[in-house]
Amino acid sequence: MYGSPGDLGQLKELVGVMREQGLGNGFDPGPGPFPNAKPLLDNLAAVGWPVVGYPGADMQVKGGRGVLGPENEAAWAAMDRAGVFTAVQLGEWGYYFHNLSHAEFWWRGNYGDQFDAFKHLMKPAGLAGYDVRPTSKQECFDVLRDYFTSRRRDLLDRVMSVTGHSHYEAYAGEWGARCIGLEVGENIAFTQSKLAFARGASKRWQKPWSVQVSPWFGGACTTSGPLRQEGGGARGLDAGHSLSFYERMWLHGWFAGAAMVTPENSIAIFFEKAEAPWTLTSHGRKAAEVYDFMRTHDRGVPYTPVAVVLDHLAGYNGYMDKPWGILEPTTGDREVRDLLEEQLFPGSDHIHVRPDPGNPEATYLQPTPYGEMFDVLLTNVRAGLLATYPVILLAGDIDFDDALMGELEQALRRGSRVLLSLRHRESLGARFEQLATEGEVEVLEPWTNPVTHRTTAVSNARLAELCRGLLAITVEGEPVQYQINRLPTGWVVELVNNRGVAKQKDQAAVVDPTAVARVILKPRFPCAAIKAWRSRGSHSVGTQVTVEVGPGATEFVEFVAAP
Repeated sequence: MYGSPGDLGQLKELVGVMREQGLGNGFDPGPGPFPNAKPLLDNLAAVGWPVVGYPGADMQVKGGRGVLGPENEAAWAAMDRAGVFTAVQLGEWGYYFHNLSHAEFWWRGNYGDQFDAFKHLMKPAGLAGYDVRPTSKQECFDVLRDYFTSRRRDLLDRVMSVTGHSHYEAYAGEWGARCIGLEVGENIAFTQSKLAFARGASKRWQKPWSVQVSPWFGGACTTSGPLRQEGGGARGLDAGHSLSFYERMWLHGWFAGAAMVTPENSIAIFFEKAEAPWTLTSHGRKAAEVYDFMRTHDRGVPYTPVAVVLDHLAGYNGYMDKPWGILEPTTGDREVRDLLEEQLFPGSDHIHVRPDPGNPEATYLQPTPYGEMFDVLLTNVRAGLLATYPVILLAGDIDFDDALMGELEQALRRGSRVLLSLRHRESLGARFEQLATEGEVEVLEPWTNPVTHRTTAVSNARLAELCRGLLAITVEGEPVQYQINRLPTGWVVELVNNRGVAKQKDQAAVVDPTAVARVILKPRFPCAAIKAWRSRGSHSVGTQVTVEVGPGATEFVEFVAAP
């Protein structure tokens, strides 16, 4: 639940309602790490519910007021003794660093009459948050690392990183985040590639990752009540994003492997009023339905057989369209951008491309031509991780240091296939022959994407071959977003039809009942049973199954393997 009462009696009441109605089992945010919140936190420790606290409006400012001390740590003592997860959110820090650290309107809004006392902390305009213009990716890395680790220390070394308009999930894990979080929804683009970054960072650093689904949409925000103009924008259940989008995003975040799914602003959306009798809205009822589904189904393990490996210092930032938000992209950087946003997850950019005026929500989730079978990793992988992937695709400019060469060689010896470009082979020089003796190394044929007119890291045809060769179930028919997870007894496919629901920020969603996706699933193994989870139906066992997914709907189809 996003938000919690500040009164102990009301908090206990809300916990009871959440349990009774099935609305979650934690607070993000909940009571903050402050001495006066200790009774609330003691109660949640007894309940065993995790809590993420927000330290204040200037939590992103290095040298600002968002510094927590021993008295704040003491407020969480009962949570620590009970072994319950706690964290302090460092939200949208990448966007703050690049876009708000020099924005006077933001500083005046946060500091008010104290602005003059803190304005010396503002960054120079035109430098994307840096004090001086950096000349290399290493310089950018060092500055961002210093910024993040400084904030982490000031926030009790309990930081839960939340990135929205950036792709810095891998660095949050490296620099000590307790949880690697994503904000999606809002006006944020590149949803699906961000999930691939977060999942890869989670595996690399052995940290959980989370999804926070924001109701903000072009200045409008979903709240309870009728559609209305309020606070400078549209408010009400029909404002902001569609309920269909929330449902698809909650389910997909869960199925993709998130440890926590947070519907932002939910305390103001799920109830007609955030007080007794706590009457549920349509959004609250849908959230209870989704949470019940999550609790009663084993999502299995996301099957991501392809590791897309970028250089440790790549600093990929889709929102800024420049490495580390400021450097001019090289040919290798462009290959990475095109691979992620034009080939693997096409159509998700509404920052640099004008969205469909008839349905501006359409870019947030898109069909996946090759399924969501990719994790993004950096070249500083932990020992043995690359060897767990059947295919390793190197993309962009790569520094082939000794540690990376050792991991690639180990992965090849254990049966992984390494795909690299002609430019990578030339960079390797004489070391290429040694690498090739360890296993299957494929130098990819050059290919120019007819959409971007640029050379690519890999061709669409080769990606399609990988998809056919690696996935246990073939997905054909009308385009859908899909992901396949491994279960102890077989496999389950998530099918998301993102068509058929049009949403403007200040209008009710419009549903096209004819926008049904007909999908053909072909298992590549003998099946004992085929079950549809959401429709609670079953299919005859055979060589293929046709599934109809309604407009804006999600279905999960389980294939139980024959003994």
